[in-house]
Amino acid sequence: MHLSLYLWIALQFVFGSISDSYEQKLESPALSSTALLNDEGLILLEKHCYACHNPRSTSHEQIIAPPLYGVKKHYLEKFPEKREFTEAMKSFITNPTEEKALMKGPIKRFGLMPKPVVSDADLSKIITYLYESEIENPVWHIEKDNEEMKGKKGSGVTKITIH
Repeated sequence: MHLSLYLWIALQFVFGSISDSYEQKLESPALSSTALLNDEGLILLEKHCYACHNPRSTSHEQIIAPPLYGVKKHYLEKFPEKREFTEAMKSFITNPTEEKALMKGPIKRFGLMPKPVVSDADLSKIITYLYESEIENPVWHIEKDNEEMKGKKGSGVTKITIH
């Protein structure tokens, strides 16, 4: 558990300095406010979340936290409306507890996530981006989902697409 925490802190430091090209893109007056918010949300997501929730992980064994695709899927299933989704995510992220966790399996595997060092305003932008944008699903996770769907074939379960 301590090793995961130290790794998380080290990765936060490494990913804490996102490329200046992103910041220059944010300053472009040609971008609409919605595009600007979404771009800024993605930049903040990459800066604060991808250290643990990186969608470019190559295997289930390589990850140190659940993919954000799966996190979003669970939150949308329980909280389909934006306000409730935002409140639930913000509540868990700012004070992670087992009682608030929607994904019990990852809690058993990884433990509770540490509180991220992120301002309330930036956290709101990240959550808005998660809710409004399509989240990348790691290739290995797609394969895992497809295998699970094959096992449920004929059970009336349909595949869910997260946008």
